[in-house]
Amino acid sequence: MRYQRDWDDETPYEYEEPPRRRVRRKRRRRRVLPTLLGGCALGIVLTVLAAAVVVFLAVRASQGMGNTGLPIPIIGGGSHAFTHEDTQSVPLTALTQLQMCNKIGNVSIHVDPGATAINVTTKKTVQANSQSDANQEFGRILVEVQPPGTITQPSSCATVPTTSTPTTSSPSDTTSSLVVNVTLPANQGLLHSNTDSVDVTVALPPNLVPSSTGPATFVLNVGVAAGNITVDGINGVLNIRGSSGDVTVSNGSLADNSHLSTGEGNITFNGTLTLPSDMTASARFYLQSEHGNIDVTLPASTNVTLDANTNVGKISSDFPITVEDLGGGSQGYHGPLMSSAGTAPASTLILDVSTGNVTIHKA
Repeated sequence: MRYQRDWDDETPYEYEEPPRRRVRRKRRRRRVLPTLLGGCALGIVLTVLAAAVVVFLAVRASQGMGNTGLPIPIIGGGSHAFTHEDTQSVPLTALTQLQMCNKIGNVSIHVDPGATAINVTTKKTVQANSQSDANQEFGRILVEVQPPGTITQPSSCATVPTTSTPTTSSPSDTTSSLVVNVTLPANQGLLHSNTDSVDVTVALPPNLVPSSTGPATFVLNVGVAAGNITVDGINGVLNIRGSSGDVTVSNGSLADNSHLSTGEGNITFNGTLTLPSDMTASARFYLQSEHGNIDVTLPASTNVTLDANTNVGKISSDFPITVEDLGGGSQGYHGPLMSSAGTAPASTLILDVSTGNVTIHKA
């Protein structure tokens, strides 16, 4: 209720304000055309993608690639891991050279006190939609355990070993040499990524492994592209090369020209160096990692010249050495590992890291 003054009569009077009208807003009508165009575009994209897949598979089939036994992956299906283990026994009475080549998977080589023969155990792992598909894929993975010269598939080693063969053996010697070669099927392309892998374990009887004393009579060559490498209780010329993975060597002795290396991973060595009895004779041992740490444990009596370097990292040692800062975060040392030994020996232990730390322990 409001009041309004009448200028002729100063007496106020009352009046009722007229009710306000409620204005109803009109709803905007949704545009149908953009929605239809978006749906059509999505449908065209899916149709083109499906057609590309069909054409791709048809081309592969026409090239003789259709009967590969590979299950066609189902997008959104229940693909999961399947494994298959197998063990082969090798009846060699002597062993002077062992070459292990693998592409994807871990490798372990060790001495088994209870073994009477060389046992090679493999564990295949594949991704498949069913056990039947997995069995087909298992058949495509080849593991050859043969003497040299009888391997039918190309070597799967990441690099070609450069280590010389002992004079007591030759690459064509089939009575005391062994090759373990793992071959994985090639990448299947558009819808299938190669997720197959093989873990290999080689158990050696003690009577086939030479002692750490005396001349090197055994050569071990290992090449793995992706996977960890573990060697335990082996003495001789060890040429172990990885690309992506850790390298661990323990309870063994490295002979002259041994080389442990990896591209992406750590190197751990806990053992001894087979040094010449003549201090003027030269022997060289290489441990190298591009991106990773090097951890070495040696007996306190190891008399060798140490050549250690890291471009980005630190060097620490239980042995009394004086590490030099080279600037830019790099450190290095070149000199006798045992400062009390007097004249620096001719044999050299090389520890080289691009990015990572170098640690040296006394056993």
